[in-house]
Amino acid sequence: MTAVKCGVLLLCVITVRPGSAATQSAESSPEIIQIDGSKNPELIPQWSAWGFAFRVFSGGPRQLPTSVFTHVTPGEEALIIKEADAAQQFEAQCMARHRKILESRGSRTAEDLDKDVRALTLECRRATLRSRDRMLAAVSPEAQTALIAFVESTKATTSLALPRKDLARFREPE
Repeated sequence: MTAVKCGVLLLCVITVRPGSAATQSAESSPEIIQIDGSKNPELIPQWSAWGFAFRVFSGGPRQLPTSVFTHVTPGEEALIIKEADAAQQFEAQCMARHRKILESRGSRTAEDLDKDVRALTLECRRATLRSRDRMLAAVSPEAQTALIAFVESTKATTSLALPRKDLARFREPE
């Protein structure tokens, strides 16, 4: 599951701006930094951790982790799964829109593509955070605590690499 999470995180980092890893030659590769969530969980953005949690809740057996399940009512469980499903549907729409932007690259400047990719990326990340906020507002304090603890615990298993110059952008909108 960690490999999937890293793949999704790295996909979110990919940009099409001048000077990005996608446009640089091998001779001038950027300084790459490693983010190890077990050592620096604060470097894993909330949008990323909650996006992963929504994928966990919505995917596979569609069950909450035991650490959450034991603190929610059946109604809260249904609401959490429903919100996770909605978040996943929106994420799929974001990915489709991202592909369309990249498909138009032949007729556009790199700056225009980067501007559109960045705007879409921030829109999608904010949507994940709004899903989190809606869900947390609708459940009991005990469920909130369990959900937040689960999400924070997932940061410890996250590891990724990205160009140092993209770190601030990766952490947006926080």
